[in-house]
Amino acid sequence: MNTLIFFILLVGTLGSILLISKEQKSGIKLMLLGISIILFGGIIAIDSNSDLGGIEYLIAFAGLIISIIGFGKKD
Repeated sequence: MNTLIFFILLVGTLGSILLISKEQKSGIKLMLLGISIILFGGIIAIDSNSDLGGIEYLIAFAGLIISIIGFGKKD
Protein backbone atom coordinates (compact mmCIF):
# COMPACT_ATOMS: atom_id res chain seq x y z
CA MET A 1 0.00 0.00 0.00
CA ASN A 2 2.84 2.39 0.82
CA THR A 3 4.42 1.69 -2.55
CA LEU A 4 1.18 2.60 -4.31
CA ILE A 5 0.96 5.92 -2.49
CA PHE A 6 4.61 6.64 -3.28
CA PHE A 7 4.04 5.78 -6.95
CA ILE A 8 1.02 8.09 -7.17
CA LEU A 9 3.07 10.92 -5.65
CA LEU A 10 5.88 10.21 -8.11
CA VAL A 11 3.56 10.30 -11.11
CA GLY A 12 1.98 13.54 -9.89
CA THR A 13 5.37 15.15 -9.38
CA LEU A 14 6.59 14.11 -12.81
CA GLY A 15 3.39 15.36 -14.41
CA SER A 16 3.78 18.75 -12.81
CA ILE A 17 7.44 18.92 -13.85
CA LEU A 18 6.51 18.15 -17.44
CA LEU A 19 3.82 20.84 -17.40
CA ILE A 20 6.33 23.34 -16.04
CA SER A 21 8.82 22.31 -18.72
CA LYS A 22 6.46 23.51 -21.45
CA GLU A 23 6.74 27.06 -20.16
CA GLN A 24 9.69 29.39 -20.68
CA LYS A 25 12.07 27.39 -18.48
CA SER A 26 15.70 27.02 -19.46
CA GLY A 27 16.88 23.69 -20.82
CA ILE A 28 19.90 23.77 -18.54
CA LYS A 29 17.65 24.04 -15.48
CA LEU A 30 15.67 21.01 -16.60
CA MET A 31 18.85 19.06 -17.22
CA LEU A 32 20.13 19.90 -13.74
CA LEU A 33 16.78 18.91 -12.24
CA GLY A 34 16.94 15.58 -14.08
CA ILE A 35 20.49 14.93 -12.90
CA SER A 36 19.52 15.62 -9.29
CA ILE A 37 16.55 13.25 -9.59
CA ILE A 38 18.86 10.58 -11.04
CA LEU A 39 21.21 11.00 -8.07
CA PHE A 40 18.31 10.81 -5.63
CA GLY A 41 17.05 7.58 -7.19
CA GLY A 42 20.56 6.16 -7.22
CA ILE A 43 21.08 6.88 -3.53
CA ILE A 44 17.79 5.18 -2.69
CA ALA A 45 18.75 2.19 -4.89
CA ILE A 46 22.11 1.77 -3.16
CA ASP A 47 20.68 2.06 0.36
CA SER A 48 20.34 -1.43 1.80
CA ASN A 49 17.56 -0.43 4.21
CA SER A 50 15.13 0.75 1.53
CA ASP A 51 12.73 -1.77 0.08
CA LEU A 52 10.52 0.07 -2.38
CA GLY A 53 10.07 -2.76 -4.85
CA GLY A 54 11.88 -1.19 -7.81
CA ILE A 55 10.43 2.31 -7.52
CA GLU A 56 13.92 3.70 -6.98
CA TYR A 57 14.88 2.60 -10.49
CA LEU A 58 11.78 4.30 -11.88
CA ILE A 59 12.85 7.50 -10.13
CA ALA A 60 16.27 7.32 -11.76
CA PHE A 61 14.66 6.60 -15.15
CA ALA A 62 12.31 9.56 -14.74
CA GLY A 63 15.32 11.77 -14.03
CA LEU A 64 16.89 10.51 -17.25
CA ILE A 65 13.74 11.39 -19.21
CA ILE A 66 13.64 14.88 -17.70
CA SER A 67 17.31 15.38 -18.57
CA ILE A 68 16.65 14.36 -22.17
CA ILE A 69 13.72 16.78 -22.36
CA GLY A 70 15.98 19.54 -21.03
CA PHE A 71 18.68 18.63 -23.56
CA GLY A 72 16.19 18.86 -26.41
CA LYS A 73 14.89 22.31 -25.47
CA LYS A 74 16.12 25.26 -27.45
CA ASP A 75 17.04 28.23 -25.25
